[in-house]
Amino acid sequence: ANDKMSPTQGAGVPRRKAMITNPEQLRKNVRRAMLKLNETKDKAPAVIEQRQIDFAWCMVDWRTFDPASPLLVFQADPGSKEPSALEQLVITLKNSSSSQVHYACCAAIAYLSVRQDVRAALVETGSGPLMESLDLMVRRLEATENAGLRYAICAIATELCKGEAGLMRLRDINFAQALERLRQKKKEPRDKDAALEMIIDHLCNELRPKMS
Repeated sequence: ANDKMSPTQGAGVPRRKAMITNPEQLRKNVRRAMLKLNETKDKAPAVIEQRQIDFAWCMVDWRTFDPASPLLVFQADPGSKEPSALEQLVITLKNSSSSQVHYACCAAIAYLSVRQDVRAALVETGSGPLMESLDLMVRRLEATENAGLRYAICAIATELCKGEAGLMRLRDINFAQALERLRQKKKEPRDKDAALEMIIDHLCNELRPKMS
């Protein structure tokens, strides 16, 4: 299957019905999908994986039609220890071994990272699941052969580069070096991805310390 697919076709994406654009209904869809993630007893691995993918793409659908902050709309519940929606994406990215789940989660995080408050949460949170989100991105980037996942992680990094805090964190975790290692893995001409090469060049340039 072609990994550089639209969110409406192929593996790693949800089973689609008629498009819904009402923000309130989309919020309900996200909450329903989050609940289903906890209903995994006696479920086959393929069912669990599809639910994780569906949840991530529900977040994309919601973000497309609702300008509200996910940090406010889908908050964590300390009483029940339920994570926020953003935390759930990171938890799923960490716990799943499926590259298609990783792709869906990173695509959703990339969509959410357009917001400054989400970028701040990813780079400034000092505890909990979000604290390790960027280190986790590097591990997934270096381990995957999924082109879509590489694009999604680079999209997240591109958003994080918009602020000084994001640039500093990406430099701290040696993200540019991880990109260069990825480039070195693709030495054969047939392995080259011209579009990804351009993105890597842009990110490496952004992450290069600026001379004062």
